[in-house]
Amino acid sequence: MRFDDLRFFVRAADLGSLSEAGREFGLSPSAASARLAALEKAAGAQLMARTTRQLSLTEPGRLLLSHGKAALDELDTAFDLLDAGASRPRGQLRISSNTFFGRKHILPYLNEFMEQYPDIRIEMSFTDRIVDIVGEGFDLAFRGAPLPDSSLMARKLGGNRRVLCASPDYITRHGAPATPADLANHACIGMSALPIWYFDGPNGEVACTISPAITGDSGDFAYDAAMCGLGLSIKSVAHVWEDLREGRLVSVMEDYPVARTGNFWAVYPPAPATPPKIAVLVDFLLSKYGRPPYWEC
Repeated sequence: MRFDDLRFFVRAADLGSLSEAGREFGLSPSAASARLAALEKAAGAQLMARTTRQLSLTEPGRLLLSHGKAALDELDTAFDLLDAGASRPRGQLRISSNTFFGRKHILPYLNEFMEQYPDIRIEMSFTDRIVDIVGEGFDLAFRGAPLPDSSLMARKLGGNRRVLCASPDYITRHGAPATPADLANHACIGMSALPIWYFDGPNGEVACTISPAITGDSGDFAYDAAMCGLGLSIKSVAHVWEDLREGRLVSVMEDYPVARTGNFWAVYPPAPATPPKIAVLVDFLLSKYGRPPYWEC
């Protein structure tokens, strides 16, 4: 039984698709089927029941998946510990980040990083969805949301203060709100994941259920809509600090700052030792961000 075949089987089970796992491994549909067949031959049992529409695990498949994941985790840990003693970190680094943070605070530095660490291969996934790092096979994720209790490891990158803002054109046409109650008379740019806006007031937190003039499903949508003068938006300072500094956006309602802001984190699966390929990237980015990071200055 080859470890590569076992890794392929685990990934196919996680994705629920032989063809999607094949694409990740660079395999044609026929090669993906052949790899599963080789593993089933080595195991002496059918591991997956396959139809044209569905992929499901058999009982032997569920048994192998449970123990195979644990075995691969142990093997990866061993290789990570070997890497820790190596002179140059190496290997593939699968990274998840929300779109704006990846575009503004990761991609601009990767050319220099990859020149310093040519044996590290990077695969980026940009999404505003909170991914399942372990279940979806990521080595590292960058998050700007509060961290739930979990066994994941995390390193703080910097603050994630947010502001209510709009374009100067919008303020000229509609004025600026002074209190959360004023929002009822303003165009608000909604996001499906943020139906309620929270502010810190003189007497505690104020929850404001907005009636959006326009709604989208991503932080980049809300940013673009605000820049186009469509209304008020809650944005991370790490996203808009340059626009605020240069006057393309204006922060409003500053007597009621946005609540529940949190921090940015680098998050990765637990291990006896942080894999060197992860440690060097996080250290490198922290050296670029500074203390405090430039978006907080």
